[in-house]
Amino acid sequence: MKRQHTTPLSRRMATTSGPPSSHLTTFVPLLLLLFIVTVPRMASAWSVDWINLGSKIGGISPPRSGHVAFELDGKVFVFGGYAEESPEKRYPINDLWVYDPKKEGEPASWTEVNTPSSPQQRLAAAAVTCKLDDKTTAGLVVGGWDSQEAGTGGVILQDLQAYMQHNTEWKELSFDLEEPTSRLCAVTLGDGPSSKVLVHNHRCTDHVIVLDLIASKMIRQPTLGTAPSARGLHTCAQLPNSSKIVLFGGAAQSGDMSNELFILDSHTWTWESVEVEGDPDASLSKPSPRASPCLVALDEQTCVVFGGASRTNEGGLHGCSDTWLLELVPASEGGKTKAKWKLVYPDGAEESPPGRNAATLTPLSKPAVLQNGGDKTEQYFLLSGGWYPFRTTYADNYLLKVSKTDDLVAKDS
Repeated sequence: MKRQHTTPLSRRMATTSGPPSSHLTTFVPLLLLLFIVTVPRMASAWSVDWINLGSKIGGISPPRSGHVAFELDGKVFVFGGYAEESPEKRYPINDLWVYDPKKEGEPASWTEVNTPSSPQQRLAAAAVTCKLDDKTTAGLVVGGWDSQEAGTGGVILQDLQAYMQHNTEWKELSFDLEEPTSRLCAVTLGDGPSSKVLVHNHRCTDHVIVLDLIASKMIRQPTLGTAPSARGLHTCAQLPNSSKIVLFGGAAQSGDMSNELFILDSHTWTWESVEVEGDPDASLSKPSPRASPCLVALDEQTCVVFGGASRTNEGGLHGCSDTWLLELVPASEGGKTKAKWKLVYPDGAEESPPGRNAATLTPLSKPAVLQNGGDKTEQYFLLSGGWYPFRTTYADNYLLKVSKTDDLVAKDS
């Protein structure tokens, strides 16, 4: 593995053209019981809990941000990112790590995966779990930025790299994005892994990119409606059992951040700008404008947003630690979809992970140590890495547990 020790201009706000200037990019039972948040926060019909898994389950080394993650067979894989061994020793990386929550025998922990070869080092890429063909499920890494030597500007990438778990090998696909891109987001179309991947980057103001992995071709799909303005460092999620894709946040070339919310219907290829219910000027009615947050979908109407980097009053960057529940109210005939934001954990809450951006929040099978109790409505997501701007890069381990509940009464911790 080639590591180039550089200090690129990656600690400033990213733009949407040229190389990004920021990468705004099992368990030990007794230890876990010590760290579990015992009082859930209620929001609407969902209970949301952060569980601190501590350090005894290991961690990815070196700590990193701006990496990508994907799920294969119930395991979480993390690739690449911007590693930080010390404030003076930071560099792009191309290693692969796996976390298996149901590993039998010894307690599960992060393990580095040895592969015959590795893709080029990078950060600020995108990744999805996809189908290369009817039989092969893979993790697909899309584009990204290799910062290379300080002062060079690095190289923005356009390749498509697939990791196949059955033979622990990487495969570069025979086609690519045709244009270099980073600070993008990507989702598979439809429920579960599929062979169609949607990519959205700063060029997608009147179209989106669709990758057909079986036909080995890239399609610029025209779109209708009110599309997001040019941006990078945004996030998106495919709503389950739906043709709808949610897009949130990001930053423009000017550095201005967004808390706008958009929905794309992949059946009609029409964008919709989503209105937020309540006082649009109230600080607690919706998340602040931010870049590189985490966004995951729970069902066809509900998502969770965590973290990201926002602007301070002094013009600096703040690593957010707030957690929000997003509820989408379907449009009536001829009307518009509306959004209700619910603040589940405020910024700085003791139960939450420390503030960060450029982290990953990845679906995870129910950990073996948590098999007793609970019900089928529970969903788990593993938070990995991230960076508080100009302070620290994280190698901690947090689990987000979300479950449906009939209790609509908020509980204070």
